[in-house]
Amino acid sequence: MSNVTRRALRVYMALSELKAQSGDVLDALIPFFEPILAVMHGKVFDPELLAKGAQKLYRWRINRDIAEAFIPRLVKMGYLQRKASGVYVVDFQQTADAGKVDDISNILEKIIDEFEKFPPRVTDLLNYHRSREELTEILIRFLLSLDAYGEAAFAAQVDRMASDEERQVLDQLEEGGKPLPNDDRYMSARFVKQMCTKKPEYVPHFARLASIALLTEVVEDFVKPTQPATSVNLTVVLDGPVALDYLGCSGKQMQDDVRSIVDSLRGIGCTIVVYPMTIGEIQNNLTTMLSRPHNKRFGATHAAMVSGEVMESYVQAVAKDPELALDNVKIPVRAIELDQFPNQQKWFDQERHEDFLSQVVWGSDVAAKEHDAAALALTMRLREGRHSSDLFRCRYVFVTRNATFERTSRRYCLQSQLINQVQTGPVVHLRELATLAWLRTGLGAAGQEIPKAHLLATCDRVLRARTEVQDAVASKLQEVTPEKLPQFELLIQDHRSIQRLADETLNDEHVVTAENANQLLEAMRQATIEEEKAAMEAEKTAVRQRANKRHKADQTALRDAEARADAATSALAEVAAKEQARVDRAITRINRQLTIIDRTILAIMLIMGCIGIYDFITGGGLKQYMAWKAVLGVAGLFGLYHLIAHIRGDHVLGTSNFLNWLGKRLLRRVLAHADIESFDTDKEVEFVGGRAHKKGSGGQSFALH
Repeated sequence: MSNVTRRALRVYMALSELKAQSGDVLDALIPFFEPILAVMHGKVFDPELLAKGAQKLYRWRINRDIAEAFIPRLVKMGYLQRKASGVYVVDFQQTADAGKVDDISNILEKIIDEFEKFPPRVTDLLNYHRSREELTEILIRFLLSLDAYGEAAFAAQVDRMASDEERQVLDQLEEGGKPLPNDDRYMSARFVKQMCTKKPEYVPHFARLASIALLTEVVEDFVKPTQPATSVNLTVVLDGPVALDYLGCSGKQMQDDVRSIVDSLRGIGCTIVVYPMTIGEIQNNLTTMLSRPHNKRFGATHAAMVSGEVMESYVQAVAKDPELALDNVKIPVRAIELDQFPNQQKWFDQERHEDFLSQVVWGSDVAAKEHDAAALALTMRLREGRHSSDLFRCRYVFVTRNATFERTSRRYCLQSQLINQVQTGPVVHLRELATLAWLRTGLGAAGQEIPKAHLLATCDRVLRARTEVQDAVASKLQEVTPEKLPQFELLIQDHRSIQRLADETLNDEHVVTAENANQLLEAMRQATIEEEKAAMEAEKTAVRQRANKRHKADQTALRDAEARADAATSALAEVAAKEQARVDRAITRINRQLTIIDRTILAIMLIMGCIGIYDFITGGGLKQYMAWKAVLGVAGLFGLYHLIAHIRGDHVLGTSNFLNWLGKRLLRRVLAHADIESFDTDKEVEFVGGRAHKKGSGGQSFALH
């Protein structure tokens, strides 16, 4: 594990222990100086040598003045021993890393486990293979620097500046000045983006390592104040691209980055504005981009439109009236022109403005050069000579993403003696502003938002498909299969195809050849097909799941209905059984009554028969009684009726008929009294021989109607 990685993990642990309003954040950077101090042990401390060592190890752009500013901290922590006025001796020997480093090392091991599996998922064209140790170094270096310095190589500069004695010390330090190659930088950014999406539990660790990259800003160019601020009087003027980022025209990650910075600064009282000429620059840039054919567009806004992060109609609305769009997000225009306020021009007069304009060599657009020169002049005039090492005391600052503009303007102001070495320049890079916003608004709960947003925005910039790669593929296709060029021009309008092209080439145009151009075209085509196929599969799965869900719901409803039907049937059967029992009891009771009546009639008839026998034996002894004569008369009539009926073959009325008639009426009355209305007596019961019987075979049940 290199010194860079070991020290980064030590600083990570130091930052983990820092809380808002507690501790000095610059003390967390001391472990970075330990390997340099270790080779200087026992020697007189030389700030120049410390600065050169930091340049060699970490690519920090620090100088002797900055190194001297760390002397009180190094003395306090026991790294330096004071021997005389202004003379210090280094007293530090390398020791094993603190045990606490194991905590982040364990997390880092899990992250690298994922990193080892990652490259094959990205590219089939290139054989990207790194050892586990190399992957660790690559990822840490990417997170620490966020690749802020491009291709700058400090090692050669250090060698030129070092004396023989100094070189003996510096030769003991490993070389850390080489920037990450394009493929390592791209793979790291791709991996970090995916991990932040797929495994968000690692995001705090990435953010804290990325915050070290912001901390290194503190020791470059000058040592900035780091104490939190609560109320300031600073006006932050946004450059055109930064303002477009805030509006969301450059995509979500860029917007989150700028808004986390700007909103935190607003929270401590900063005012955010734009210059009038910036409105014109925004309008001109967007209009020019929109007027081009789709396959000729480029830039962050075009990439955001292709990926669907911003609607073209919204970009058109911003292009039509940028001032209104910015005013809607509370970023007004600061009304000022170069020829206004003659009393302010002494701070940066017209001659200096023209002199600086002649030194603007970046870009080919004259209007853009004039814009940057005017921005520097206006900012210096609005400051009115009030410069400070603390940005928040400088009144005005112009914020840009153009690192060349920031460096050139600062160098010009230093050479012109408009500011001194420790004062903040009128133009600052957004990365530096992010650092200041992070440090000066506190390291509390929201302390990870700025590093996190800045990290993701950096990854987004690294992963953005480079037009050089697209041009290289188009050129090779034109050579070998020109008929496929229209397909390529169509595919580059799809963000999935562009992303696959960047993945396959790791965003390096030098890997494109005539042999693999068609392979790249096919990979781009497959990217669109695969995503469409994945979308169709997802839709089919969703439809299947919905159908299964409906089927399960139907099955459940059917089972519920069947259960309810069974319950209803059981209830009806129970009711029927109860009514049947009640009817049975009624029939039994009626039959009992009919039996009593039948036997009573029979008994009366037997008694009368006995009386008749008695009358016969006694020779008519009862004839003298009128009642007996009446009985004999009725019996005679009844007998005569039966004789005639038998002779005629007619139906004979007797006690059974009477009992049948009586039983039917009694049963109806009993059932009505019991509220059994559904029982039909005529259909369900028959009366035979003076008794009630259920129709059909004798014990069978009957139906309710």
